[in-house]
Amino acid sequence: MYYRLLWAGALAGLVLHLAGLGWDVYRHSRDASLAQREDVLSLSNPSHLMIVLGTAVMAACLLGIAVLWMKERRFGGNGALGSLVRGAGVPLVGVAAAGSIWLASRAESDTHVHAAPHVHSAHETVALDPALARAVGPVAAERAGGASDGHSHAASEAGSADALDEGSAHHHHAEVPVTAEQLAAASDFLARLKLSITPYEDIRRAMADGYVQITQDLPGIAAHFIRFDYQRDGREMDPEHPDVLLYTKRLDGTWRLVGAMFLAEGVTEEPPSYFGPLDAWHYHENLCFVGNGVRVTATRSECPGVFAPRTPWQLHVWTVATAGGVFAHDMPEISPGAYPGASVPAAQDLRVQSR
Repeated sequence: MYYRLLWAGALAGLVLHLAGLGWDVYRHSRDASLAQREDVLSLSNPSHLMIVLGTAVMAACLLGIAVLWMKERRFGGNGALGSLVRGAGVPLVGVAAAGSIWLASRAESDTHVHAAPHVHSAHETVALDPALARAVGPVAAERAGGASDGHSHAASEAGSADALDEGSAHHHHAEVPVTAEQLAAASDFLARLKLSITPYEDIRRAMADGYVQITQDLPGIAAHFIRFDYQRDGREMDPEHPDVLLYTKRLDGTWRLVGAMFLAEGVTEEPPSYFGPLDAWHYHENLCFVGNGVRVTATRSECPGVFAPRTPWQLHVWTVATAGGVFAHDMPEISPGAYPGASVPAAQDLRVQSR
């Protein structure tokens, strides 16, 4: 009876393990850049977690079978040594196996490939949104669009193997391993976001619809206005429902909508990925929210307001022209900006202006 249950458990663990492997292969096939950002074994990754749990269940059941077999056959003899071998041998093997899984989950991948193949195509062109072209950089935009101005390829023009030596006049910036599909998806996302937040160019409309100011007008990243009901609504990176709107007075002295910020649905080790290497997700630690402002504190006891030991992953999307790029963390034009930042919260500021 026990043998049947343990064999069934081992088989179920094997099925779970193989399902996790299949899911992980599928995720990597959908996002070729995932291997560059993922640890060897990350338990916050659901496919990796399935692999680990399946292995653990299978190993536990097999060890249970071994324990039953050793007891039935009095493995090691009837003396004290035999009892010690039967009582401690298998648990030690189990602890060693669990330890190896734990070590693998803590190790970061140092063997991932970080360089994309150097391939150029003169026939494939992609029409880029001008703002998106700024996000990926001039060289990557030229490559995606098929342009070649300012990009020296004397070696290929020579058509000679001798031209590929160390003296080859081949000069370019770092390449962005982005696919045409990722560029198209990012361009569509930006267009939809711009359209959806157009009504919120009036900051009063945003506050009336439930956006609440939680930071001051910060240099480089503006003031953050959040919709708390969007944080756990099951929608992640929905351009029609941005979690946070970004406003600043540093550009022209009035409250101006400059972009949005999106939050991951949960706190995880790995950031989400929607546009491959174009994503620039970040998170913060030890933030203290007090009223309409935020600051960094070392411990919860030092925070008189709401303390966040770690935030979910966050992504800024700038919807106005900026040299930093659409998905950059900072917007250089508002750091520090042509005008001073807002000195009072928007709600109070606008009440004063309306008098």
